[in-house]
Amino acid sequence: MPDSMLPEHPPLGPSQVHVWRLPNQHDQSGLPPLMALLSDDERLRATRFHSDRHRVPYARAHALLRRLLARYLGVESCAQSFRVGPHGKPSLDARERLRFNLAHSGDQGLAAFALDTEIGVDLELMTRIRSVEEVAERFFSPAEQRGLAALPAERRRAGFFHVWSQKEAYLKGRGDGVARGLDHFDVEADPAKPAALLADRRDPAAIARWRLFTLDAGPESRAALAVEAVGWDAVDVRYFDWPAGGGLSRE
Repeated sequence: MPDSMLPEHPPLGPSQVHVWRLPNQHDQSGLPPLMALLSDDERLRATRFHSDRHRVPYARAHALLRRLLARYLGVESCAQSFRVGPHGKPSLDARERLRFNLAHSGDQGLAAFALDTEIGVDLELMTRIRSVEEVAERFFSPAEQRGLAALPAERRRAGFFHVWSQKEAYLKGRGDGVARGLDHFDVEADPAKPAALLADRRDPAAIARWRLFTLDAGPESRAALAVEAVGWDAVDVRYFDWPAGGGLSRE
């Protein structure tokens, strides 16, 4: 799709986060041109997948991310290798104001963009894990486990992925891998309540800096956004859909 056919969107302004909902179909017919949009590092990683079932979604999500990065940066293409933090978080040149993060799961993807602040986004397909209780006992904090246990049985799966997506988004935003651990901070467990960072026992001041948001990812998925909103009175989250027929919605 030519860039001229992408949805119109306003410039990325202060205190704004643009979230793009990306289709990530498993159509293999367009794989060669997608691979051409990737950096050398991304192409190498794509070739390491054992099947096109995983290779195609990876290539498509990262190719669409680079199309969007080029548009935000005002350049024809963005095939440069990213700087990678100690726990794998990608970023542009240190002098660049634009921040971004990508998540994809199943046939969906999310890409988030902001200026001058760190962000993280996560997307989870709710059929991905069968025994959510075992995973929660292993990785969630005691407060989160109690919050899940207090939910009606029919809401616990949604609650689990509400927690998981927030925790992943927060760690991705900070640039800390899961090696930092998942149980030293608490997020909201009730899927009917807004996302929130409730405590971080290793960085108590984080709850004043970081804001979490639940993102619209459809009925079978849960998604979350983490924003280090220092000095922001409010966070203006704007949604865009790929392709152009999706238009722009404000939520």
